[in-house]
Amino acid sequence: MARPGAFSANFDPATLDQFRSFCSARGEKYTKILEQLAVLYMQSAGDVLHKKAVKDTGTGSIPSTATSPSGSSTKELENRLNKLEESDEFNAETFETIFQRLIEVEKVTKTGQFRK
Repeated sequence: MARPGAFSANFDPATLDQFRSFCSARGEKYTKILEQLAVLYMQSAGDVLHKKAVKDTGTGSIPSTATSPSGSSTKELENRLNKLEESDEFNAETFETIFQRLIEVEKVTKTGQFRK
């Protein structure tokens, strides 16, 4: 069972990798961009996907008064997103540790890449 506030999506892996790379090249966190896109989608009542004009707030950022359909404030969404990013970092560190341990096991057992 996922932890409260966790986010999961079924992206096409190639699309997600491209999106992550694009955001990374711009020095942006892809999860922050996804959050802003979600808010933009809600503000436009979904019209942003149908190439209809979206009202420009003139601020250059998403206003903090925006709310989701469930009534969550942008601040609450930011907190949930931060938890997701922390979870992603934890998962990355965990996988790194697992891979390092697997390499050590392969060395000792002379299997995998260390097979002669």
